[in-house]
Amino acid sequence: MKKSTIWMLITILVVVFIALIGVEISYMRSLITIHTNDFDGAVHRSLARVAYFLERDETQRYLDLELEERDRRMLDAQSSMRKWTLVPPSSVDADSITFDITLLANPAFYSYLTQMPEDDDLDPERKGISLEDVMTSEDLKDKYLRQKDLLNDVVLRVLHQASNRPVEQRVDFAQLQAYLDAELDMQGLSSVPYHYVVENKMGEVVYISEDFEDYYDGFEQFNYRQDLFINDPGYVYPTIYVWFPTRDQYRHTPLGIFIPTLALSLLLLVLSVIVVNSFLRQKSYSDMKSDFISNMTHELKTPVSCISLASQMPSDKDVAKSPAVIEHITTVISDESKRLSMLVEKVLQLSMFSKNENKTINFRNLDLHEVVDVVVQTLKLKVEQSGGVLETDLGAEQNCVLADEMHITNVLFNLLDNAMKYSSEERSLHLKISTSNLDDGKSLLLSIEDNGIGIAKEDLKKIFDRFFRVQKGNVHNVKGFGLGLSYVQMIIHKHRGTIAAESELGKGTTFNIILPTIKN
Repeated sequence: MKKSTIWMLITILVVVFIALIGVEISYMRSLITIHTNDFDGAVHRSLARVAYFLERDETQRYLDLELEERDRRMLDAQSSMRKWTLVPPSSVDADSITFDITLLANPAFYSYLTQMPEDDDLDPERKGISLEDVMTSEDLKDKYLRQKDLLNDVVLRVLHQASNRPVEQRVDFAQLQAYLDAELDMQGLSSVPYHYVVENKMGEVVYISEDFEDYYDGFEQFNYRQDLFINDPGYVYPTIYVWFPTRDQYRHTPLGIFIPTLALSLLLLVLSVIVVNSFLRQKSYSDMKSDFISNMTHELKTPVSCISLASQMPSDKDVAKSPAVIEHITTVISDESKRLSMLVEKVLQLSMFSKNENKTINFRNLDLHEVVDVVVQTLKLKVEQSGGVLETDLGAEQNCVLADEMHITNVLFNLLDNAMKYSSEERSLHLKISTSNLDDGKSLLLSIEDNGIGIAKEDLKKIFDRFFRVQKGNVHNVKGFGLGLSYVQMIIHKHRGTIAAESELGKGTTFNIILPTIKN
């Protein structure tokens, strides 16, 4: 698959996930807005009903008082007279007896009379009694007008007297608390705590809920307000302010549903990124492996060709068979055989370490300075022949480590060999090996510094990857397989150490190795 196709698929995947998360966030905001509006509407409805109940209760109280006063006035008024005609039964000779009955105009007494059970002794048909109390339409109209005038008078007096009274005398705060609890419960908000205060028309606080006195800090903290007794004359009314301390938590209740969904989406995105990254790393590894095979094939051809050519020389009649020639042929075959064996051994060692096999490491107490001296003596002549300098500064007092001599030696050879391969053509090679102690002698720092071409920042993170090679022009202009530093890192890690590289392009590279020390 082409890189452009891969990156196009990655871009589409990222865009889809971003769009998905964006849609989820948009839905969540809409849900929170709806939830908030429902909450606000429920609170406003509750407060409006509470205000209505308070005004209704006050009106009811005034009407009850007015009716009581009206009854008292009626009891004191002039008694009303009604004419009754008593018709005797046939056994009485008189035609009729006419007399007056005086009734007090008491509605309660009249109601009592009208609700009395029927009795045969009072049956008009049996006793010959008939009622001649007839109310005409004019009488009914006059009574309606009198009742209407009375009701208007009552309402006007209620409005005038109540509006001038202080709000603390007009409101029963215990009843107010009961109304608030009942209405909020009816709206499904019984579990939401709240506090409230009441102020009069002058803006003075006349009541603070008992559980809120120590926390009240002005009207700025209140979420909702409701005017009371809005039918009073004027434009200023008593007001109740209500505060819900957990309002924001209640408004964001839908987040409890959204967060798991968002978390799953993000987890899916992370997993997708990991899969894509693994795929890209695998593709990069595959490309480097192909490059390794190409380089390995190229490197193997050289010793094989040399050995083949040298082995044919003794049978060639045109080649002199002098001892010097025979010795040269033998030397070439021996050197190329060793080179071929070394290449095969490197691949085999790397294969064993990739399987996490520790049986190839033989740990023992090792003087690291002695190993450095051996490596320096081996490479010093080669460095000087190229016009370079190899110096040492072995300043560590605790220089004994638990290590495998062969592998530590190979580590030093690999690092110094890379320094020579990637030397700068503009200046002579300068190599420096130094040691020092860290953590009061508990660790040993081994530094290998060169003044070569350096390593770019984007390559510095990959130099320990298997098969990775820092390019120096053409692929084959620097011999190697991208295995050296990978092998070095594995060896150091198996010695419970660390390795890090510092480099600046055009100035050189420094490798720092830290190993735990043991007592001399």
